[in-house]
Amino acid sequence: MVFLAPLLLFGLLAALIPIAIHLIRRERPPKVVFGSIRFLKNTPKKLILFQHIQQWVLLLLRALLISLLVFAFARPLLNQSLAKLLDADPQSAVLVVDATLSMRYPGVFDEAIDEAREFLQRLGPGDEAAIVVLDERATVLIDFTDERAALMRVLDTLEEPSFGSTNLRSGLALADEMLAAASFENRSITLISDFQTTAVGELDGSWKLARGVAFTPVDVGVEATQNLTVADVRVPSTLVEGMQASPVLARIRSTGTLPIERAQATLLVDGDIVERIDVELTDVSEKVVEFAHALTGSGEQGIEIRVQGDDFVSDNSRFAAVTIEPKVDVLVVNGEASSDWFDDEAHWFELASGGGVTGPFSVTSTVPNLLTPELIQGSEVVVLLNVGALGLQQARELVDFVRSGGGLLVAPGDQAAEVTAPLDSILPGSLAGSQRLRAGDYRVIADLDRRHPLFTGLPVEWSTRFQRVWTLTPKEDAVTLMRFDDATPALLETRAGEGRVLLTAMPLDSEWGDFPLQPLYLPFVHETLDYLAARPSEPSRFLVGDSGVANFREVGLSRLASEMQDQRGGGGQTRLVAINADINESSLASASVESVFDAIINPENASLAPREVRTAQRMIELEGPQRLWWWVLSLVLLLLLAETLVSNRTYR
Repeated sequence: MVFLAPLLLFGLLAALIPIAIHLIRRERPPKVVFGSIRFLKNTPKKLILFQHIQQWVLLLLRALLISLLVFAFARPLLNQSLAKLLDADPQSAVLVVDATLSMRYPGVFDEAIDEAREFLQRLGPGDEAAIVVLDERATVLIDFTDERAALMRVLDTLEEPSFGSTNLRSGLALADEMLAAASFENRSITLISDFQTTAVGELDGSWKLARGVAFTPVDVGVEATQNLTVADVRVPSTLVEGMQASPVLARIRSTGTLPIERAQATLLVDGDIVERIDVELTDVSEKVVEFAHALTGSGEQGIEIRVQGDDFVSDNSRFAAVTIEPKVDVLVVNGEASSDWFDDEAHWFELASGGGVTGPFSVTSTVPNLLTPELIQGSEVVVLLNVGALGLQQARELVDFVRSGGGLLVAPGDQAAEVTAPLDSILPGSLAGSQRLRAGDYRVIADLDRRHPLFTGLPVEWSTRFQRVWTLTPKEDAVTLMRFDDATPALLETRAGEGRVLLTAMPLDSEWGDFPLQPLYLPFVHETLDYLAARPSEPSRFLVGDSGVANFREVGLSRLASEMQDQRGGGGQTRLVAINADINESSLASASVESVFDAIINPENASLAPREVRTAQRMIELEGPQRLWWWVLSLVLLLLLAETLVSNRTYR
């Protein structure tokens, strides 16, 4: 039971008035000296006892009359849930707890849990609450309940923050959505966070809380912070065995509010410390360090850059996964071999492919009559340079090689007219003829598919001149990658099974043009061989919470199931990947809670009546159908009649 005018209950003190009057006017019989009492009549004891009872009943009736009258004017109200009405205006509250990486700063998360416990302790007996935690994503720990013990038990399960990044909007949006289906009109969200500036910046004002939802921010951040982090690690995800690797670069950054002058960066390879570097940060907040250690060997290697010199160690490491692959096996079939390098068809191509010790390709050269199935199957890419006729068995082996995932480059020359016939099933086109142009006339590359991966690393302008070219007739499924200035195809591509085939309209030596003498010849050869090799490439770096690594909640090196197979149909089951935290989580500068409030609070909330007014209106609405005061006053009238009857029959 509650009262719409509870202050009138002080009128219950008026019930003491008849009691006081009764005690004050209580008279003791006087003592009178008689010579003899034999002429006085004895009063029966039962009559005296009855009169005393009447007086006490009359006293209680008068006190009860006053009390009921006070109750009636206080306007009592009953509800099916007394506990909810004892709270006058029960609320539906959502507690959002930030449990991301920045909350790992010493002492911050402990304070957040203490604030959360105090929030739960302040809940009224009729309030209901839910808890949402922000880690990799917003998650509902417990839905609305009015059992405080259950809320406390769930809160105790939050032992430490995750390594996820802060997304305040997702947590607030989830809480706002939950409140839309809450039981009470009094709705509120309490957010406990360190309110990083980087996270608050996402609240740009384009999204607001629903109308009527109150918001209370609780800042548990630390004003004076010292922090060092590895902002980035620069190392190729894939290296080629035997080639000189690029140095490992790391960007060391001071992200706290207090400067740090000195730090130490450590390079670890597969968990072993291989190099340490002292970093001077006296006048700068960021510095790039270069490690002298060269990555050697083969296979997968896990790289960790660790920085020391601050209080916040949870973001002191950054990881990278490197795969050192063997060289691409390239088989060059020289259709016009010569002891004179100038006349040798494969001379320029072998120079450009870097078939030496430090090159990315392992080049094997042969001639058509020595082309064996073993040489073909032991290669990743086969290059036919001005090759004439091929045997049927050689052609079948090449077709099977391509269909199983191998790469084939056909560069016809002056004796290659017959090579296309046995390979017609896998070639993107056919050779229609070749004539030498008139003196002074030439063909140039006028157009190419810039979106194709083969040309992403090549220049747009080509100055190569060709005095003679083949006329190519493309098939329906062929793709024209390059065209001459007369719009005829210069380079065709097709897919055959799992493999790729490229057909050029010119040889790759200097007999028909100056192509090998141009600066873009070498990158063209490299890009072409890499494209034809088609080695599987999968991302090796992820952030905590990325969709591809949803099960990884901590930073470090781990293994992830591979989705690709190599060209021979094998493929590893897992691959080494690096899981890092979002670098924005290392920025510990805090924004004001006022800016958060202004960014998300609904402007229509200002037009709502104050909570006290809405509480009074709600209670009046509940009182209307009950009208308990009317029944109490009716009882007062009945008791007043009873008091009159009893008082008239009571001895005074």
